[in-house]
Amino acid sequence: MKALFHKLFLQADGMPFSITYPDETTHHYGSDGPPKFNLIFKTEKAMRAMLVSVDLGFGEAYMLGDIQLDGKMSDLMTMVMTSDLISDFRKVMFHPLNVLRHLPSHLRLAWQYFYQPNTYENDKRFISSTYDLGNEFYALWLDRDMHYTCAYFKTPQDTIDQAQQQKSDHVCRKLQLQPGETLLDIGCGWGGLMIYAARNYGISGLGVTLSKEQASEANRRISDAGLQDRIRVIYSDYRDIPKLGQVFDKVASVGCFEHIGKSNHQQFLSIARQAIKPGGTFLLHTIGKLTPGRPGAFSNKYIFPGAYIPTLAEICQSLANLDMRVYDVENLHRHYSLTAQRWLDKFHAHRDQICEMYDEQFFRMFDIYLSNAVPMMNYGRNELFQLIITPGADPARPLTREYIYSAEPAASRWDFQTEASPS
Repeated sequence: MKALFHKLFLQADGMPFSITYPDETTHHYGSDGPPKFNLIFKTEKAMRAMLVSVDLGFGEAYMLGDIQLDGKMSDLMTMVMTSDLISDFRKVMFHPLNVLRHLPSHLRLAWQYFYQPNTYENDKRFISSTYDLGNEFYALWLDRDMHYTCAYFKTPQDTIDQAQQQKSDHVCRKLQLQPGETLLDIGCGWGGLMIYAARNYGISGLGVTLSKEQASEANRRISDAGLQDRIRVIYSDYRDIPKLGQVFDKVASVGCFEHIGKSNHQQFLSIARQAIKPGGTFLLHTIGKLTPGRPGAFSNKYIFPGAYIPTLAEICQSLANLDMRVYDVENLHRHYSLTAQRWLDKFHAHRDQICEMYDEQFFRMFDIYLSNAVPMMNYGRNELFQLIITPGADPARPLTREYIYSAEPAASRWDFQTEASPS
């Protein structure tokens, strides 16, 4: 086992690192220089698990302490992203002899972690397992308005609070929100976008989330802001939106599309289209991939069960099938890396508190996820797309993007604190 891993790690050039094997010998890999980290395999069992699923095997062994790390997890993930190490491991994993040797484990992995249809009941369970961990937990490391989606950085030095406010304004500008308009936010989270749009753009509207904890906290925040007569959040599946019998001037979905499953893409977009008034606009904000593929087994089991990351081609084909028009696409993948780094820094700053709320194993689980997200958007094959979409042609749409980047502040257009509410 050691000889196989030694051969694989020898092919990882670039960042210098070291590996300590179960026999307690340590070997140096990568370029010359002091190792950025030392990865410690405590057992051969952990190594064998990585030959069934490199990410799930590593992740579970790290959570249990069978793999330890002296250094930053984000450095390890950066080394992985900037080398061919994963593809080299997968060549071994999917070699016929290795598959036969570990066939029961491969079959169990395929059934348990990849065959997860996005039905009503499954989606309730998937979303609850992710977003109902506790509002207090997320409040420790998200921004003050609790946005759990990519922020928008005007400079690399922006704080997470600044960047998330800027993201909300960026979305509102793209939607060309006007006082008195109505907004539907599908997958609204803790209501940050709804509250910002109501305060600064004078809208009224509805947010939808499948997390009971999010819905409760969002409505509490709305009430504290004195906006309960203008906006509200309901606990509901997006598939039930047509039952409301409402249409809106604008529709936004920020960070929800990843959760619905590939088989539901067209249904979701059709529901969004039905909810938009003629001449309205839909903004879709989603993590994307360069090429189609299933999410990693570790993420699918522990972080985002049931998720599917779409390609831009898959999104656009579904929109074309519905005669919906894409007017603008922006790739914010670098912004997501900066966002994840802010989250990771705050997450580590509250390590003791998080371990007390849950345990060390839970902390390690999220450390893998957040540490992976930082280099993934810089060096991996993930993207972050914002699309401006209309139900059909929109000849009145501005010819340029000046309306998005105008220096005019939102408050000069509408100030909820000083103006009367629109009827």
